[in-house]
Amino acid sequence: MDKQIDKLIDHIRDLENRLGEVDNNLRYIKVVQALKYSLDKLDDMLKDNQELQREYQATYHSYFYTGCGFSFYNRVCNSILDYKYGNKPF
Repeated sequence: MDKQIDKLIDHIRDLENRLGEVDNNLRYIKVVQALKYSLDKLDDMLKDNQELQREYQATYHSYFYTGCGFSFYNRVCNSILDYKYGNKPF
């Protein structure tokens, strides 16, 4: 299970890097949707297991908790909604 979570976290980080390199609207929304799917999957994996939650606490907090404003997960969801309502980033 730990290898799956590590692989998923690496995939999320790769998607974050790809988000900065997109050059059109279609690629942007595909990466954002993949990020949301991967973050939901990470949340589901860690939701019921206290031991794994303690092990990956720093990573989980960086994606799902806010300091001031929106969390990373909330910004991804807001980007999808914004795109749905016609506001294109490019």
